[in-house]
Amino acid sequence: MIFLPEDDQEYLESKGLVYEFKSESIPDGTARRGIVFPGFEFASALNQAGADGKLVPRTTCDLLILIPSGYATTKLDSFYTSPHLKRADGSDPPMATGDQVLFGETWQFWSRHLADQEWRAGVDGMETYLQYVRSELRKA
Repeated sequence: MIFLPEDDQEYLESKGLVYEFKSESIPDGTARRGIVFPGFEFASALNQAGADGKLVPRTTCDLLILIPSGYATTKLDSFYTSPHLKRADGSDPPMATGDQVLFGETWQFWSRHLADQEWRAGVDGMETYLQYVRSELRKA
């Protein structure tokens, strides 16, 4: 099952990025589609709470991006991470406080919305969105 335009697939392959397509039925009878990037690398001061409650620095996470119907003319919107990431003071990053179960796993929801002028249909794709995600994780 392939959810991405050829340009996106070529980009992911050229960068050697590991990814997995996901699909599940949702109650309204449609399918939810996504792409998971296990071990997604990022540069930031984000942490994970350890079993003892102490914060452990993270430079990787699993990243989930939902693929909307009509993508790539329809922009990508928000993203999800696992494990749940925390700031250095132990707080959740802004607009990343909730968890959601998708594809049988719990994901931290990062509410991030590109303005219409920030998504250029036919130009932007997975490459630009992954840059955006890295930027948002760095700023968190």
